[in-house]
Amino acid sequence: MSDRLIGQPESRARGHNRPQQVLAVAGHFVANVSVGSEHTLALTCSGEVWAWGSNNDGQLGVGHTVAVREPQLVAGFGHNVIKQVIKHVVIL
Repeated sequence: MSDRLIGQPESRARGHNRPQQVLAVAGHFVANVSVGSEHTLALTCSGEVWAWGSNNDGQLGVGHTVAVREPQLVAGFGHNVIKQVIKHVVIL
């Protein structure tokens, strides 16, 4: 399963045992990252939260429970300023 959940489009999924640029967040400065066994959350300096990976229990916060292969912007924080992401928790 992890082969499909590395934050890369299918065309770039090879060689995932080495660090790679995650294209969806390439234009952002990532300030904080939190990883679970099969999912990742990334917080940008502008306060955006991006999530990808296994989502069986809705742990990504993207409004469904389908696995997310490439980073997806998490919405719904309103005017709250996100300061840090910790495994399964977003701190406002």
